Amino acid sequence: MRASSNAWFVGVLVAGYGLLLVGTTSAEWLSLGGPGSHLGPPSIIQAFTLRIAEGVYLGIFGVVLAVGGSVLSRKERSGKDEGRLSHAQLGRSLFPYAAVMLIVIAAVISLAPSPERTLGFAASDFQLRTVPGVGPYATFFMSRSFSALEGEAFNPLITVVWMDNSTGAVVERSGILPAWVIAPSALPSYTGFNFGSGNLAPADGTYVLWVHLDLCETPATPPCSNYTVAAIGNLVIATQKAYVPIQLALGAAGSVLIAVPLIQSGIGSRRTTSR
Repeated sequence: MRASSNAWFVGVLVAGYGLLLVGTTSAEWLSLGGPGSHLGPPSIIQAFTLRIAEGVYLGIFGVVLAVGGSVLSRKERSGKDEGRLSHAQLGRSLFPYAAVMLIVIAAVISLAPSPERTLGFAASDFQLRTVPGVGPYATFFMSRSFSALEGEAFNPLITVVWMDNSTGAVVERSGILPAWVIAPSALPSYTGFNFGSGNLAPADGTYVLWVHLDLCETPATPPCSNYTVAAIGNLVIATQKAYVPIQLALGAAGSVLIAVPLIQSGIGSRRTTSR
């Protein structure tokens, strides 16, 4: 397959994939309530937005590649009919192939999972805290501090275990508990609280994890008088925007490369006409 025809074919595929990504993501978003609705953790909104944006610019790069390949193919056929194209001008330039490779890589990267790291939290990493005005039964575990970068998404996976004071055996384990990730100097807002609130880092810095649990009114009130409670689990931190700059750079470079043979052929046509 000639370079120009290859560029057109791959460009159509990439543009179609971009449109498919936009369509499927939009449908999924609308099925959950659509933009402006309450979907839960802000990381979900960020993920939807990034996927739609990714589909849009992949579609643009695909269209550029397809149009460039189509125009270049017509120029090649026209020049071949007139018998005035060299082998290099017959589409054997490496530029269209390089353009295809770069834009395909940009599309394939969209399939890669976001890079992430997991922080483990033991019972010793939490301290029991109270929040003024919340009430006597609402208690919180505040974790040790950790660092995060702007835009990183937090996914707390924290549970609590109840242990018998006399034997130390675990007698009960909860499911995933509501959690905040906020700055060390801030307090969680109990009003309107939902699982995963504040799970996007607003800036580079240090954060702590707060876990909410309705405990006993006093340590002497059962079951707190008989059992000890502790928070344990993991915090997954995902960099959902990690591949965006790479994809944009690859797509832009591929668009420039497909334009190079078009410019070269245009310059060559003007020189031939002037003669």
